[in-house]
Amino acid sequence: MRLPFLKDDGHRTEKYIVNFRGLNYSEGYEDGELADCVNLSTEKSPSITPRRARVKAGEYSSPTALHAKEGLLVIDGTDVLHEGRKVGTVTAGKKQMATIGNYVVIFPDKVYYNVAEDTFQSMEASYSASGLVFTDKTITTTGADWPFRVGDAVEITGCSLAGNNKTPIVRGVEGKVLTFYENTFEAGTETGAVTLKRNVPDLEYICESNSRLWGTKGNTIMASKYGDPLNFFCYDGLSSDSYYMDVGSDGDFTGCIPFASHICFFKENSLHKMYGSKPSNYQIVTANVYGVQAGCAGSMCIVNEQLLYKGVHGIYSYNGGIPDLISGKFGTRRYSDAVAACDGERYYISMREGQEWHLYVYDVLKDIWLREDSTHATGMTVYAGSIYMLDADGVLWQIDRNAGRDDVEWSMTFCPFTEVMDERKGYSRFTMRVEMEAGAWLCVEMKTEQDKRWRQVYTTHNQRARTFSVPIIPTRCDSVSIRIHGKGDCTIKAFVREFTVGSDV
Repeated sequence: MRLPFLKDDGHRTEKYIVNFRGLNYSEGYEDGELADCVNLSTEKSPSITPRRARVKAGEYSSPTALHAKEGLLVIDGTDVLHEGRKVGTVTAGKKQMATIGNYVVIFPDKVYYNVAEDTFQSMEASYSASGLVFTDKTITTTGADWPFRVGDAVEITGCSLAGNNKTPIVRGVEGKVLTFYENTFEAGTETGAVTLKRNVPDLEYICESNSRLWGTKGNTIMASKYGDPLNFFCYDGLSSDSYYMDVGSDGDFTGCIPFASHICFFKENSLHKMYGSKPSNYQIVTANVYGVQAGCAGSMCIVNEQLLYKGVHGIYSYNGGIPDLISGKFGTRRYSDAVAACDGERYYISMREGQEWHLYVYDVLKDIWLREDSTHATGMTVYAGSIYMLDADGVLWQIDRNAGRDDVEWSMTFCPFTEVMDERKGYSRFTMRVEMEAGAWLCVEMKTEQDKRWRQVYTTHNQRARTFSVPIIPTRCDSVSIRIHGKGDCTIKAFVREFTVGSDV
């Protein structure tokens, strides 16, 4: 007697599409998050691909800073190079640079490079001589011509007539005669040496906003004269005057940057927001929030109407209110000495963890973190739509989206897959859909909680471009880890996980 086949409802098969969610170093991870990765990109998300290629754009002996203004400006040791050509000399050490008009100013050296005129000069100007003749509104010399300009505030010291030691503003320059407002001086001739100097403060952090050079010195915020980064002490009662304000918060300033309608002056545990358009309406608002970590001023970047920066506890996003921590998936890891740049979509940041360096990339739109490699970048900037990165070995790299990726070696290690449920489980099956270009290769490894070592389960090398499926079948287990690595242009288009579920018994 023929008996009917009975349908076995004791087991069912579950299928889940595993989305690629980026790095997660913390304990509370989701399926599809990565315990580690090298040289990956979200450019074709939800698929995942190798990172963009890097093209060598230059090589230097001991570079310390990188800036962009109508070309790339690199400080290599004591040489200032613009588009590979030496334009000036500075002292060795770390630098702060900012652009205001045609000027690229460099601190703490207090020098500038005028890109339009191709001139490199000191921001300060000084003149010392004896025999200067004072009238109530002029100073005349018999020596060289004056190095000052109309509108300069000059500090005068060394006069025997004490009332002439002051900081007036030059109203006219003609040969050997400086002209000021009437009744500025006491008339007389100085037989001793007298010094006139246009001073620039020793600013620690600088930025440009609304045609002024802003900076910090100690606990003071300072701004140059409007349109003139060489004058910080012009107080003429005009809207174009220089400006300064002392703040009372604890700690040292750690960076400054213009953002939206205000300027952000950061300390590690506070933020001073400067509002206004001229000295008469400048006002400052202080917020006790997590600010920029000391040594990480180079991590500040503005992208998609938000300011990203490295704080003591991680990377923060500031939109004008309270900064949000966006690097919570880094767990308890702590970093320092960060520099960064952003191309409008991705935020590249190089930072140090203990003695190791890491280059991370944050996809701003998809909220995904990936690690590229161990690059120690000393400077980053954006020029002509591309990110340029200066590494500690002296090589200048361009991140080129059009260059081939044939030589890029990449890898990803998924966080362990575990089926947390009451029912009995069978083994899982993973299916990966892959598109590979000619010359690329790929290897899949697996590790279970019973077998603590990585075991190779699949490998392939393409002689021609093709798309195919990769089956990954683990042994019976409660958790499994999968690692995929390869070289060349490869796109993982889909990743499906299957497992069987039995009864509660």
